[in-house]
Amino acid sequence: MAKMTLSGLQSFVSDYVLAAKQAGAWTGSTNNLYGLIDKIGKQITIDGSFQDKLPELDGEDLPFGKTIEEYFLDLILPEDKDALENGESYGITYHKPVAEAPAYSYTLGRKKIATSQPFDDYERAALGATEAGNFTAKITERLYNSESLYRYTQKKQLFANAIAKAEAATNKANLEQAIAIPTDTETSEAFIKQIKEDVETASFANEGHNLGNCLIGAAPELVLYVKKGVMPTVEVDALAGAFNKGDLAIPASIKVVDDFGDNATGVYAVLLDPRMIKLHNGYRATRTDEHGEEDFVTFTLHSENTGFISKYTYFKAYKNVA
Repeated sequence: MAKMTLSGLQSFVSDYVLAAKQAGAWTGSTNNLYGLIDKIGKQITIDGSFQDKLPELDGEDLPFGKTIEEYFLDLILPEDKDALENGESYGITYHKPVAEAPAYSYTLGRKKIATSQPFDDYERAALGATEAGNFTAKITERLYNSESLYRYTQKKQLFANAIAKAEAATNKANLEQAIAIPTDTETSEAFIKQIKEDVETASFANEGHNLGNCLIGAAPELVLYVKKGVMPTVEVDALAGAFNKGDLAIPASIKVVDDFGDNATGVYAVLLDPRMIKLHNGYRATRTDEHGEEDFVTFTLHSENTGFISKYTYFKAYKNVA
């Protein structure tokens, strides 16, 4: 009997636990007295989450009209009042309210997600009724997983579209700011300070901090959407070392996203009134079609969405310094 040492054990295990034995392609074996195929002992699938991480951007359903029409009535500037004159007849002056040009958000069009399930097929691969049921459930589960990720990606693209509109706006200076992405205590504190200033601005009636370049009211709520990788630096380098964390706390709800759609301008954070961006579902139905001759069933999820971007709510994007 050999004496065990750490180096000897490691050498033995490295030879025994061969990498080719894990996560490889199927190789049949008949290592038994009867020469039968060695059986599968366990079937497993390890799943992750495919949820829509931006549920707050769901707008109400649009079962009839699909286009969203946004209007905005401007505020009124006070003017001098004429003195009343004795005996003078006063007519009534018409003061026409001033409205901004309406803005329209249109349907993104009908799309479908489809998957099929063959009959008398996966049963031959199942270890038993439970596994066969799991195979069936997983097919339809993937249909709705796909829809959740699809909706989440659409919402992120609405961020990209809003950033692009801000880039092209005449009041771009109010809608976008170049500020170093947090990488240490100094840049983290500078970022927090800027957010605090902008939240303060948005908490009052303000002018020009919206795509319509208008005087708008205070935002009832603000959300800071930040690309992944930014907040750990802020939390460790700025917030964790603060004597009074309340002084450095970011005064807005914070949501982390993996990207802002196809935006590639260096924007790493967006502060906005969450009423600005919504994804409205106009149609959603799952249909089932069985094909008797070929013996399979197809599940098709139909959907139609309208993406909405408001011109008259607070918005600001933060772009990394080039």
